[in-house]
Amino acid sequence: MARKNTSKYFGIVGIGRFGQAIAESLVEHGARVIAMDKSEDALTNIQNIVEQVIIGDATDEQTLIDAGFQYTDMVVVSFAEELATSILTTMLLKEIGVKRLIAKARNLLHLRILKRIGADEVVLPEADSGRRLAAKLISPGFQELLEITPGYTIADINVPESFIGKSLVEIGLRNKFMVNALAIKNSDGKTIIAPNPEIQLEKGDIITLLGKDEDLKTILNL
Repeated sequence: MARKNTSKYFGIVGIGRFGQAIAESLVEHGARVIAMDKSEDALTNIQNIVEQVIIGDATDEQTLIDAGFQYTDMVVVSFAEELATSILTTMLLKEIGVKRLIAKARNLLHLRILKRIGADEVVLPEADSGRRLAAKLISPGFQELLEITPGYTIADINVPESFIGKSLVEIGLRNKFMVNALAIKNSDGKTIIAPNPEIQLEKGDIITLLGKDEDLKTILNL
């Protein structure tokens, strides 16, 4: 399977509610997605949404290779109920050369095992919803995300190069970008809550912003 020229190409293994939410959100953000599940019924709701659906056994290495998961930018193993299957799938995906892999864990012990066998990141359902994770994946500059209401998010963002040495007023966070700075975390770990608008941003700072999703992405793409 030849990979096309694209900046965002994801694989989703396991299409339950969590996997479907991730796939749908990634596509909404313009990503290419291939989805695999052992059940044809599970793929029905997204077969006309994602680029490709594959009915197959994720514990079969050749099936994963034939599907082309090794060409993706990232794969999400989105099921956790069958621990042995989850662990083997994660291990095989890393062995075939998946660049980055995020796996869903059932509990803390499962989480530790997944990390040990090579998962780059592990999420617990209680900590991450599928849609929140999808937003994080499609915009990796968002270090942390919290959707407070549809369309509005609190996000930690690395200070863009063009902001360094400028104050919040000079940048025009409110007037130009229509977002609010809730906090600034310096490179030394110090956090300033409700920062003074005259404070200057420095290299390595992380700003906690509140705003519309599209306005936050504008800053992220600077």
